[in-house]
Amino acid sequence: MQNMKKNTKVLALILAAMMTLSSLASCSDKGTNGGNDSETTGGDAAATETTSSGEETTAETEEERIKPDIPATADYGGDDINFLFWQLSAWMGTVRQCRDIYSEGITGEAINDAVYNRNIKIEDAYKVKIALEMMDLDKISTAISQEVNGGTNTYDVMYPRLYDAPSLYQKAYFHNIKKIPNIDLEKPWWDSNSVEAITCSGYLPAVATSINVNDKDATAAVAFNKTIASNAQLEDIYSLVREGKWTYDKLSTLAEAAYQDLNGDGTMTPDDDLYGLLGGNDVMSCFYFGSGSRLVTHDDTGAFALTFGSERDINAATKVVEMMNQKWFMNHHTISNTDDTYYRQLFESGHGLFFWMRLDDVTNMRAGDADFGIIPIPKYEEAQDKYYSLVSQHTTGLMSIPITCAGDELSMVGMVLEALAAESHYTLIPEYIETSLKTKNSRDAESADMLDIIINNRVFDPMIIYNFGGFADNFQGLGAANNTDIASFLKSKQKVVDKMIKKTTEALEAADAEA
Repeated sequence: MQNMKKNTKVLALILAAMMTLSSLASCSDKGTNGGNDSETTGGDAAATETTSSGEETTAETEEERIKPDIPATADYGGDDINFLFWQLSAWMGTVRQCRDIYSEGITGEAINDAVYNRNIKIEDAYKVKIALEMMDLDKISTAISQEVNGGTNTYDVMYPRLYDAPSLYQKAYFHNIKKIPNIDLEKPWWDSNSVEAITCSGYLPAVATSINVNDKDATAAVAFNKTIASNAQLEDIYSLVREGKWTYDKLSTLAEAAYQDLNGDGTMTPDDDLYGLLGGNDVMSCFYFGSGSRLVTHDDTGAFALTFGSERDINAATKVVEMMNQKWFMNHHTISNTDDTYYRQLFESGHGLFFWMRLDDVTNMRAGDADFGIIPIPKYEEAQDKYYSLVSQHTTGLMSIPITCAGDELSMVGMVLEALAAESHYTLIPEYIETSLKTKNSRDAESADMLDIIINNRVFDPMIIYNFGGFADNFQGLGAANNTDIASFLKSKQKVVDKMIKKTTEALEAADAEA
């Protein structure tokens, strides 16, 4: 990306237009954030498209779209909208790069072409130029600090990796997105789950949006080998999901039934035998959050608060630890120095009935021969209202706007982001779900239905993002340690966690006041 000097002069005519009522009135009120009321058992998901905000919508014509409350056109004189995104050349066998902000042209690849067409439409409508710079993970946090502290105003929109972002959130580097002109967080192209989880005392430094597919790729799920399931004469797994019967206990029963010492040597070895479940990093947390329980939510004032500790929370965590230490579950803690790629390859080669994964694994597995299906993370119990899928803090970044973007420029950026998000909601996200995941990569129509359930009920938890007092890391380690004394674990950590939550909350409140 060439860093062009910002054009700070916005035409008076356009400023006036920005302050008028939109000529594009909303055609429907169904876009408000009510999407988490979808059925929990799979239901009629096949008849709908799932949006990034956790909502299901029927396919819509141009006339039926929910309209953003901004002018349809504006002339910003060719000004740049500069994006900064984290990247990693290879991590766990996968290149981590931005593929949803910028495209040089039509290539025939679905996501690329959707991004290109979206950008051209918005660039032409608002007379702007979208530009992207990707920066290595080990450099981007320092670069953001230098950018903001130096006031150089090179970038309008930033995406640090979510795992690394909390220290930046607490330093008043980013605007409160709730206060950005022209951004309407009630619209369905802003992920309501992320807004709710990340907001602390009214301050929202980052948000998931329909502009991006990166955070959808980071969503937890389970794959199953259909050939192994058939050979073992297991009950129909898709039906279990639809009927709300896909639970920890059911997974355990099926995994136990599929598990085999194929070579009969009395020792389970990955390349020779068949496991019931394979899983890499983050298994403990992803399965726990599948229960619908949380670690941190908010108190009555809107500040973060440790809420983990109910009898149900402890029982769910205990059951996950017990599952992780069954003979049929081979995971990151079973064999040291292994990563997610290792387990994916084992699954692809037929050494596991189930495989814990993230959705970007679907793309990576499409070239293989394994006949697999896709299902959500199981429930803790049948009575649970929904299936839940955790978004990884390791493999995604959320949208933030630096405080160096200010004044008229901030209004411009807010308007363009609103327009980009609205357009993406009806073009990029359906392309991602329908073509990239459902049609191109998944093996059957049933998997397509399951994807609706998975994306519809994604989880962002402040503890997973902020790791208060190291609690998230320690919680993740419970499975490796086979520690089922969850109550004692909580008691030993609670004082320091509460202290760190209070400190972080105060820092975020100060950041909001300063930003």
